[in-house]
Amino acid sequence: MINQNTRLFLFRVFSIIFLIYGCNYLYWRYKASLNPDALIFSYTLFFAETFMFIGSILMIVNHWDIKKIKLRKTPYLLSQVDDLDSENDRPIKIDVFIATYNEPMSVVEQTIHNAVRLKSFTKKVELNICLCDDGKRDGTDPSKENFKALAEKYDIQYFSRTDNKGYKAGNLNNVFWQTDGDFIVILDADTIVYANFINNLLPYFKNKKMAWVQSPQYFYDLPKGKPISNRLSFLRNIRLGKNIFGTDPTIFYQVILFHRNSSNAAFCCGAGSMHRRKALESLITDNQVDLMKLDSVIEVEHEHVIKKGLLKQTKNKTIGPFIHHISEDIYTSILLHANANQWQSYQHPNPECKMLSPQTLTAYDKQFSRYAEGTFSIFFSRNNPIIKKGLTLWQRIAYGETLYSYFSAFWILIFLLSPIIFYFTLIPPLKSFSFDFFLRFIILNILSQVLTLFAYWGISTKRSDQYFIAGFWLKIRAFFKVLLRKEIKFNTTSKVKEEINFNENLKIIAPHLFIVILTLIGFSYNCYLLYNNQHPSVSAFVANNIWAVYNIYQLSPIIRASFIKE
Repeated sequence: MINQNTRLFLFRVFSIIFLIYGCNYLYWRYKASLNPDALIFSYTLFFAETFMFIGSILMIVNHWDIKKIKLRKTPYLLSQVDDLDSENDRPIKIDVFIATYNEPMSVVEQTIHNAVRLKSFTKKVELNICLCDDGKRDGTDPSKENFKALAEKYDIQYFSRTDNKGYKAGNLNNVFWQTDGDFIVILDADTIVYANFINNLLPYFKNKKMAWVQSPQYFYDLPKGKPISNRLSFLRNIRLGKNIFGTDPTIFYQVILFHRNSSNAAFCCGAGSMHRRKALESLITDNQVDLMKLDSVIEVEHEHVIKKGLLKQTKNKTIGPFIHHISEDIYTSILLHANANQWQSYQHPNPECKMLSPQTLTAYDKQFSRYAEGTFSIFFSRNNPIIKKGLTLWQRIAYGETLYSYFSAFWILIFLLSPIIFYFTLIPPLKSFSFDFFLRFIILNILSQVLTLFAYWGISTKRSDQYFIAGFWLKIRAFFKVLLRKEIKFNTTSKVKEEINFNENLKIIAPHLFIVILTLIGFSYNCYLLYNNQHPSVSAFVANNIWAVYNIYQLSPIIRASFIKE
């Protein structure tokens, strides 16, 4: 069994080989393979390959090193995690925020039950559970479930507000100033925390610069699929419908985000995270308050709030550390990393909670679109991490990789359309699909697969690769929505099994179906030409057929997902 250090060494070795060979491949493509009879088509594909190669470079930089922090004994006194500032030492206070909007009581109650159970495992710290209800379900409306009564049942605090401004961030800001915990745990309405959640995350905060720690978000309801055959033994390991929505988060949390610890660029992903209150408060500056042109001050019976005088509200939003944005988690992370206090973050490697995954294509579309719209919105903001003052070079590169991955939709579209363009124009994007090209291309792809093997050792990347390509349309749609400044809504992911709406699903997969249908028509047309000895290039036809089959294979999961009935 290869240990982690050996894998990292082999990853670095093959990264260097891949980079050298990749540069040589692109140089050869530019010098020797462009088709002079179709320069626009040829250059477009060449630039798509170049942009894809740049993405590989960013991936290599992100995966180059690993920073592991060994867990120490769980602290329970404030002096162990912070400066006392003339304050007497006392047990650490932790607020647990359970953010809910429109989720059913059965789901939220399960979350509350497990959150309350934490008290049995963290007796030396003071734990305050808060139900942050943004659905105005306080019992005054008989048509809604009574969440205030639910909070009273479990003896936890209940918070609500009169509006939903600021989305989830506004909800958290509302409760932030009405509590006084030294640390804040954020849970979504469906987040089931493990018993040692606090014990395993709190030790990181012995580093007084640690602003937040994110734990992996794992799903307990991913479809396991059904065996393709119960009779043929050699096919039993092939399962249909397994993780059909590509939502397994293992690669993102255990590899991508975990590697960003080495550059102090692991960002918060919301649920399953623990935050230092002092770090969050550092985002609230006098200058920011002045800019908000305050209209009123809300008085709250909490000493620390009155002393700081920070609970202030405008006509549009409550001042608070969580940015009023559909991607408030990563946006707030950027500001904390850029803060003058040089706050640090850490991606905890092991699962400490679990939650529900999108179970329909419509739910997946809403969730993915929210991520994409939020990411592009950050890119076009003045807090774009690539240019944001205060971030280190390595943090800019790490955040830049996230932004860059969403722009990949545009060159993925070129790769999807290229065989179709050839099928109907009979003009290849290369001068010739020669043995020299195939040899160079195959070697580059073998090196890429070896690199992936060592980067994601033991983790299947098949489904994530498919959705990385199949998600092209959702990313492009989000890009233009943000670019054209259309209204962006905070679409919550449904926590209950929704009925399949095929008309809605068809809207989502229409571009994918269009590409597949055009590809099949183009293939048939070329077969007809070949049969009648009218095809100008058999080698180009064969090469594009392989390419077309690969494209259809990558698009097939999202198309199949639209027909899933259970």
